[in-house]
Amino acid sequence: MNIKIGKIFGIEIKLHVSTLLIIGLVGFYAANFYATLVPTVSLIDLLLVGIINGLIILASILVHELAHSIVAQRYGLKVKEIELYLFGGASKIEEEPRTPKSEIIISAVGPLSSLIIGGLLLIFLFTLPLSLPLGVVITLFYSGISNIGLGFFNLFPAFPVDGGRILRAILWAKRKNLVAATKTASRVGTFFAYGLIVYGFIQFLLFGLNGIWLILIGTFLNNQTKQSYLQVLNEETLSHLNAKDMISVPRLEIPFNLTLLEAISQFFMLYKKEYFPVIKNGLIIGIIHIDDIKKVPVEQRSEFIVGYAMRKLNDFPSIYDDDSGKQVMKKFVQMESKPQLLIVKEHRDDFILGLIGKDDLVSSLRFCQLNPEKCQ
Repeated sequence: MNIKIGKIFGIEIKLHVSTLLIIGLVGFYAANFYATLVPTVSLIDLLLVGIINGLIILASILVHELAHSIVAQRYGLKVKEIELYLFGGASKIEEEPRTPKSEIIISAVGPLSSLIIGGLLLIFLFTLPLSLPLGVVITLFYSGISNIGLGFFNLFPAFPVDGGRILRAILWAKRKNLVAATKTASRVGTFFAYGLIVYGFIQFLLFGLNGIWLILIGTFLNNQTKQSYLQVLNEETLSHLNAKDMISVPRLEIPFNLTLLEAISQFFMLYKKEYFPVIKNGLIIGIIHIDDIKKVPVEQRSEFIVGYAMRKLNDFPSIYDDDSGKQVMKKFVQMESKPQLLIVKEHRDDFILGLIGKDDLVSSLRFCQLNPEKCQ
């Protein structure tokens, strides 16, 4: 569950509920650090230090992601949103950087911002009067060290974290091949992820719950590494096809005036598909999905017309027939609503040629695997 908390520089900021765990964990460790140094500290002081440190690290993560996003915008890349969640944050940049140089700069500014924040907090600590309350000293020290740790962690060459992206950019510049560079960077990322998992497991055996966090981070990083490489590989594979090549053939269409009961027996049950285009006077005017039918009571389906249950084409994103399969892939990655469908239009007059669903995307990738010469 995501909560929209506002916009900064036109970028929507979303807070996942799991982010509360970051605040809680950072706050717990900060308070525990305080209690270790001052065993007689009051519960109220511990809570204050914990909450403040948790909020500072959350704000620092937001600044880290904003640094990525703002620089990406300067390089002409669209940034959809920033999401803060359990394992930190993510800037949802809608496309890959266009050059190795831009990727290095976009990737480096995030860790750099964390190091600057951490450094400034420690400078404040050592330059302000010695009579500062102990809670303030603990907060400045712990948040400063945490930000410096965050900055250095993100510089590890473990794709897809920032250091791994910098490694990929260097390999990309050297090899002139983004997929090959991503493959190598992903292998390093996988090695690093398994290293975290093993180290976390050893920590768990020796010191108890402390190692679980490392195991979770390693598992998450391993999954992200695989997904990121697969996305780059699939985009490159599909870049040699056009959207028109990915439309389902033969195209099955349901007439506007058919009843839902007839649509179920003649189309949904017969062809085992979740959706169909709806036509009227020979033109596609909407989409009927199995979920749309479920909303209509069973006793009304024999009289309810498909055209009144369908979704309008405006409810779905569109693409032109001569756009590349890479653009199709990007559109699917950006989709959040269900069902995931893409309307394919003719570039000349916006005539609707057909639809691309997730099954069509998978079929196109399989086609390229069977006919690699057609996708090169």
